[in-house]
Formats: sequence, structure tokens, C-alpha cells
Amino acid sequence: MKTQEAVLDVLGKLQSEDLSVFPYRCVVMRNRNASCLRCAQACTSGAISVTDDALEVDPDLCVGCGTCATVCPTCALEARHPNDAALYQRAARAREANGGAAVVVCDAKWEAVGGRIDPEKVARVTCLGRVEESLLVDLVADGASSVRLVHGSCGECPRNAACETYPLVAETANLLLETWDAPVRVELSEKLPASVRLERPLGAEVSPALAYDEGKRQMFSQLGAAAGEAVASGLAEGDGAGAAEEPESGARQAARFMKVMTDGTLPHFLPDRRERLLDALAVLGDPADVALDTRLWGRVTIDVDACKSCYMCATFCPTGAIRKFADGEDAGVEHIPGDCVKCRCCTDVCPTDALTLHEDVMAREVLAGAVVERMVLPPVTDDRGGAHSMIGALRKIIHCDQLYER
Repeated sequence: MKTQEAVLDVLGKLQSEDLSVFPYRCVVMRNRNASCLRCAQACTSGAISVTDDALEVDPDLCVGCGTCATVCPTCALEARHPNDAALYQRAARAREANGGAAVVVCDAKWEAVGGRIDPEKVARVTCLGRVEESLLVDLVADGASSVRLVHGSCGECPRNAACETYPLVAETANLLLETWDAPVRVELSEKLPASVRLERPLGAEVSPALAYDEGKRQMFSQLGAAAGEAVASGLAEGDGAGAAEEPESGARQAARFMKVMTDGTLPHFLPDRRERLLDALAVLGDPADVALDTRLWGRVTIDVDACKSCYMCATFCPTGAIRKFADGEDAGVEHIPGDCVKCRCCTDVCPTDALTLHEDVMAREVLAGAVVERMVLPPVTDDRGGAHSMIGALRKIIHCDQLYER
């Protein structure tokens, strides 16, 4: 059974040098009825799996590919070494060295070509499942003349589970770039552009003078790259001085952040990755007035007749895309589609199935960050002794109807 205790145990085991874990962001930790299992479904190595409706983890199998972090809607899992900021620095630096063309290549392809790739002109990742939309759109917004993701023979790769993730990410990024009328699209290819190929494989014998010059140039380039990524990692993870803080234990995080706020809801947050994507889209300008159907945003409507005004949707929404309001005699919930991360927690926790999550959202609403729908809900009825009251729940637990309130 997928209990919160089991999920917390799984997340704790995943904390490593390659992966930061934030249990309080996980929708299953916020409410046990949440159905999200995307990390397990996308895991490329079998480190996270589902057996008999129970989450299981084998940290020894984790290869640090970062695919689980890509698919997590709330960034409860974040890749490290490189983190998102450092990976962008790596890709941007390679783009500049390659004349404006951004190239990201997976380890399988790197190894297959036998050292014939110029390491200064490509961003290398363990798996393309590590790549997500904010990186791709940010590269275009920053002036990339082209963006190519180069993969190996995915069918033969032991991490081929990511073959479903990175094409979807590229498709989503391209839809955004088209909607924002950007001049560049993301290309998927097994072929490396000629500009990043080396005529001589790395490590081949050359004259001592040439080897010295190339070695010195490569050393300084690598030192500069390492310094840039270290600064990016420190700013994203550390205390502002460049030193990364030691991650808290899952139990301490959950205890510190899962406290109910004054309005009766759990704390809200918008992932940094989403903020970066919105910033990059803002740089690209105004979008077309069309609806977007992507993995990133959703739009919620409520059947007021079916709603019991329990406000569970607002209580457990991780980003505040659904939030409470009270205006005189009217009370209900407001919906901000631009803050929705499509985690589906709201539809999972609604006791009467009154919520519907629509796949499409208007592009202009994404950047607006404003309330799109204000739904006035029925007054809360007195359910004292009813099925959803505390006494009703207790009767069910102890299998005794002869239990009364005084």
C-alpha cells in the first residue's frame, strides 16, 4: 500500500550525491490519496519501482540520470551535479563555443563515437531524460541559433525508459516556441553536427609541442567550466556564499514545512524550474492567443452542485493554483492556471469528484499569473455525525455505530 510513511522512506533512500529530495513537495506526502507515481514510471534504471501498489527503491541501481526529476511536477526530486543552473551554464558555454548552436549529447552517444566530439562544444548528460523545457526554452531566449539533442541507439540502451520522456519534453518545448513565435525549434537526432566533430580522436598521438598547447588550452577551459558550474550550483543550493548546505533529513523537512497555515491550507510553493521557464517565455514576448495542451499546465473547473465545500482542493494544492477566498457573504476558491503544475492532487483528493482537470490552458493565461476563474461554493453544511465528520470516521474505524457525540 502506498502510505505516506512508505513514500517518505523511499524518498529518504533516494537522497544522494546525484539527487536532492524534498519530501514536503511530494503530493503523496501532502495527501495520501494522491495518485502520482511518475518518478517510478519514468525511472530508467529500476531504482524506483512499484510492486503490488507499493513503492520500492534500490539506491544502488540509481545512475543519476535525472529523468525522475524531469517528470516530477513539483520538483520533489532535483538533479544535482549538475543541477539545473549548472547544466544551463554548461549548455550556454558550449553554445558560445559552437558559434551559437546548442548541442546536448547523452553518454551513450558520446561513448559510441569514440572520442570524436569536441567537449567544449557540447553539453554532455548521462541521459537526455535529464533535459527539461526550461533549459531548452532558456537557450533559445538567450539567442541560440539552433538546439539539437543528440541521442544514441535508444533501443539498445539500458536506460531506454527515458525514450518516452525526452521526446515529450522536446515536443512541449517546440509547442511553446511555436506559440511564442520563436525562430528556433528543438531537433532530435542521432547525428552530431559537423561543427562539434574532432578530426582527431581525443587521446590520439600528436607532436609534443601541439600536445602541450592543446593540453594547456583544455586545462584552462575545464577549470573555467568547473568554476562556473560550481558557482551556479552554490547559488542554487547553498547559502549565497557558494557553499552548498547539507540537505535536511526527510522527516525534519516534512515536520518543518507541512504545518497548516492560518487559512487552513498547507504551504504553497512554485518550483524554481517553472519560474525560469516563465522568465524565458517572457523574454520571447507575447504568445499567440491559442490554447496550449502540454504536460506542464492544466485548468480546473468545479461542479458546484456536486461540491460539498470541504476545500480539500485548496488545502492540498502544492502551488496555490487553487486557493481560498472570502468576500463578504461569498466564499469559494480561485484558480490560477499559470501556477498549475498538473500534479492532479486536486482531483485525487476531492471526496465527491466535483473537480475536472482540463488539459488545455490559454497561452496568455500562462504568463499573466492572474486569477482566471473565481468559483463561489455552497455554504458549508453541518455534517455533525455524518460520514465525513470525525465521529463518523471513528465509527467506521472501530466498526461501531453506537458511538455518539455530547
